[in-house]
Amino acid sequence: MLRRSFPATLALAALLAACKGPAVPHPMTSETRYLCCNMHYEKPEISDVNYLKGTLIPFGTRVQVLEVRKNSVKFQATGQPPIVLVLKYGKDAISMDQYLEQIFLKEDPHAKLPRAGKDRKQAGAAEKTRKLIEDGVVEPGMTREQVIMAIGYPPLHRTPSLSSPSWTYWANRWVTFIVYFDGDKVSRVQH
Repeated sequence: MLRRSFPATLALAALLAACKGPAVPHPMTSETRYLCCNMHYEKPEISDVNYLKGTLIPFGTRVQVLEVRKNSVKFQATGQPPIVLVLKYGKDAISMDQYLEQIFLKEDPHAKLPRAGKDRKQAGAAEKTRKLIEDGVVEPGMTREQVIMAIGYPPLHRTPSLSSPSWTYWANRWVTFIVYFDGDKVSRVQH
């Protein structure tokens, strides 16, 4: 039986670790992107559940991606502390790269907001929807895309598909609510 001393074992472990070479930063590191949706934080580390409480970072906010790890990303918006977003509940359903592309957009999502039509009724409806999204509120008549802008993606462990007829969200750690759809439009919200 071959016996190694503790210092020799430690030296071997250090040598093997050094052979991996330097870590290569993720391609999104240092990029400026836009938030897909309203995000909330109470502490500088949040999860993909996006509890709807705490400080709001509005959808479309320009953010700097500071660091990407296996299941987390550190980002910062102007005037906000650096936030670590952990892909915790959806990590078995979606890759980190897919998640990053959903959350951090190349284009400002404000361009997808409803535009005022020529008549007063359309203009009023478009303005109402914009205000709901900005306030993080979901009401019947909103589209799936507008719900995502307002309150984010539903956590994948309770809503595995965006084509589901209902999406489950968390208002906080203990309280959930469900958004029901009829086709692409919200039919009701059950609190």
